[in-house]
Amino acid sequence: MNKIFKISTLALIAATLFVGCAPGNEGRENPKQDVVVVVDSVEREVEIPAELDAIATLDPFAGQCVIMYGYGDMMPATISGVKRDVLLQEMSPTLIDAAVVKDSGAMNAEAVMALDIDLIFVKSDMYFNDAEKDKLEKTNIPYVVIDYTTMEEQMEAFLLIGTALGEVDEAQEMIDWYNDAISWAESTAAKVPQEERPALYHSVNESLRTDVEGSLEAEWIGVTGVKNVSLEDNLFLNEGKTYTNLEQIYSWDPDMIICNESGIDDFILSDPKWQGLRAVKDGRVYQIPIGVSRWGHPSSTETSLGILWLTDLIYKENIGDFDLKEKVGSYYRRFYDYEMTDEIYEKILSGDGIRAPAPN
Repeated sequence: MNKIFKISTLALIAATLFVGCAPGNEGRENPKQDVVVVVDSVEREVEIPAELDAIATLDPFAGQCVIMYGYGDMMPATISGVKRDVLLQEMSPTLIDAAVVKDSGAMNAEAVMALDIDLIFVKSDMYFNDAEKDKLEKTNIPYVVIDYTTMEEQMEAFLLIGTALGEVDEAQEMIDWYNDAISWAESTAAKVPQEERPALYHSVNESLRTDVEGSLEAEWIGVTGVKNVSLEDNLFLNEGKTYTNLEQIYSWDPDMIICNESGIDDFILSDPKWQGLRAVKDGRVYQIPIGVSRWGHPSSTETSLGILWLTDLIYKENIGDFDLKEKVGSYYRRFYDYEMTDEIYEKILSGDGIRAPAPN
């Protein structure tokens, strides 16, 4: 099934652009400055100054997008998750000095207001938390809510943030790239009979945490045509996260395991409890690359790279002269104006030294 998403046709739904003096200001001595009007992910209409000097990103996806769209030097406030991304700091050196204004889910409103912020991007969980929403409202700073659970909605989020920043064309190019990755993965998988495609287990952050049906991770892995074993059985829910157990993984006995957290692949390959699994015996336990963030993680802008990487990994014999390294280098050059070195590419593939540890 082809899943190419025509996000350009959703532009009028996802975000609307208006630049001009706001109504009701005629004849005033200091008319309201020109504004951009967007409809955010929770269908709020938000007026944003057309000229921005300072942006706060309290959503990791938005933090990456702001840098991708060329506004990193206007981001004096963010969250620790964005500052942990070493490659982002190389791409946007001012990130090192950005203040962390949200910790353990709580925003420091005074710190945000002290930085003369013009626009705040927030994750939807803040908006649906009454206490945090109240703090946001009291700042009187325009804020845009970012929310998505599917690839299509993630593309809409690219467009929403691009529209807010006046970078609609850039957003559309990212969407086109994303769609091209999906199309290539699906056409590549279609060449291989279903019975010859591997069964896969996806470790998310922890060895026993995994995907659930309907998640973004399950969707992007699904376009590669593999059998995602965790979608077949009931999982354990704990604080909104889904887990399995080792007994169940042995029951699945997947052909391969992919891990999105650095070091989990080494743990699985070395821990005696995992040694009886076919994937471990065959050495088919892989670290998902980590670039600007963890490829394919729900908060990452690099879902498309995760799709390319996994497709390349699974179907090496069916992809001809496809060059993943060249494709990744082209991506960073085009969207982040960053020239990837051989050393950085190896770090991205290994996941080592590319993302700082979480603060204690």
